[in-house]
Amino acid sequence: MCPAPEDGLCGSSRRYCHGTGDHTFERRLRLGGPLLKENIATMVLESPFYGQRRPLLQRGAKLLCVSDLLLLGRATIEEARCLLHWLEWEAGFGKMGVCGLSMGGVHAAMVGSLHPTPVATLPFLSPHSAVVAFCEGILRHGTAWEALREELAAKKVAMTLEEVRERMRNVLSLTDVTRFPIPKIPNAVIFVAATDDGYIPKHSVLELQKAWPGSEVRWVTGGHVSSFLLHNGEFRRAIVDGLNRLPWKESPQ
Repeated sequence: MCPAPEDGLCGSSRRYCHGTGDHTFERRLRLGGPLLKENIATMVLESPFYGQRRPLLQRGAKLLCVSDLLLLGRATIEEARCLLHWLEWEAGFGKMGVCGLSMGGVHAAMVGSLHPTPVATLPFLSPHSAVVAFCEGILRHGTAWEALREELAAKKVAMTLEEVRERMRNVLSLTDVTRFPIPKIPNAVIFVAATDDGYIPKHSVLELQKAWPGSEVRWVTGGHVSSFLLHNGEFRRAIVDGLNRLPWKESPQ
């Protein structure tokens, strides 16, 4: 953790949620490490179904069940909220933010929305809902739709592939962040999106900005991966700016 400034106020900290396929901590620490120079510490969560928390039968980031996706999200959100509580009330940090990339950005948006005290909320390269990624974006080509249809058929539920996709849409509509409360300080919400993102269409980013008046969208050139690799500085600047838009407060200790 970074040291507290000499004026007695607590230092800044942020929680970083993982993106799809982002096992271990290296990528997120590489982004957060340079921020130590600006007195910003980074706490990284290894989410369920990833890295050392991956089930034995799961290969890579390919979840075995649709229910695993929902469980992953719910556990990540609750764990992140607990860590933010610890940072504030036990570690004594005065400014906090939550950040994530892609799927982690959706989780970060949910955490920032639900947290009871103001936090900077920094969703990077993320949609407003998992429906966009799994039913509209490139990931729809990597989902085992036929296997889902066969599983339903085994339960004597006959569906076409299109009906299976529609059922998935209904299930994943639970992740629509536009239905969540507006964060406590909307101008401390900064989205960073890519101009040529094949996973996340521009309209999805703008839907969430519209639902959260006062939030900001910043655009970087490139795709879903190249934009992050080429513009690390822009992502770090968004983190710094989001935290700077929060008021300082005395340590609760």
